[in-house]
Amino acid sequence: MRLTTRLLPYLLPLLGLMQPAHADVDESLAVALESIWSGEQLSTSVLSAHFGNQVSKTGTAYRADVKNSPIYLDGGEEAASLMIGKKRFNAIATPWGNFPRLDMPNARLLAMNLPKKRYLVLAGPGDGLFTAGDWQRYSFLHVIDISSPSAPAYYPLYSDAHLGEHILGQLAGSPVLNYARLVPSSRSRTGDTEAYEVSLYALDRKGPERVVRNGVPLSYLLKRKDDAWIIEHLDRTPVTSARDEEARPFTAPLRPALFTARDSRNE
Repeated sequence: MRLTTRLLPYLLPLLGLMQPAHADVDESLAVALESIWSGEQLSTSVLSAHFGNQVSKTGTAYRADVKNSPIYLDGGEEAASLMIGKKRFNAIATPWGNFPRLDMPNARLLAMNLPKKRYLVLAGPGDGLFTAGDWQRYSFLHVIDISSPSAPAYYPLYSDAHLGEHILGQLAGSPVLNYARLVPSSRSRTGDTEAYEVSLYALDRKGPERVVRNGVPLSYLLKRKDDAWIIEHLDRTPVTSARDEEARPFTAPLRPALFTARDSRNE
């Protein structure tokens, strides 16, 4: 089964609403990825793009002027935590590798709701190294399931290719929010990414769990074709699997042996 970007003219207005002003997202890429989402029951809104701050000995605490808003505590020296209610979560150490501190002047607080699930998403670019060059393609999404206010669940997630919150959505029949994790799998001679392996996760109470369909992890291949991006089902994700088996962080470069380049005989 292959999904194309035939819905591009109809979805661009929606993508524009969700697109951060600083992002340089490829609209064709975003639409191709969003075509996997069902979305009938998912509602998304921007709660705030402004955060008040209070400086103390422990760092700078950022909070939106929104009821029950989480607090993002920037402790400096690559230390940060997320607090909601009486819970405190490490916002740096994650299963994908260490995250940078958020660039809070460019962060936003989102609400994403399903019939029986409510989520807050603190999303934005990274600070420090992640404000320059190709590092800016990453953004970081601190997702909190607040369906049970006394027992919130926290999911630190990242996105690639300037996609921001487009990597969050609802698969058909899913009772929880889903996460599409992109891993570059092919680059051109000039270093441009030509394909991504896409692994799908369900945000379960114990953490992100791979979505399995017919006994096989649900995966896709996002690839560039001419001037557009298309997405198709994928049986295996060798690049992603190798990265996870070796515990390589999300910033690890694609191994040279896996680069895709044109045959020099045709140049």
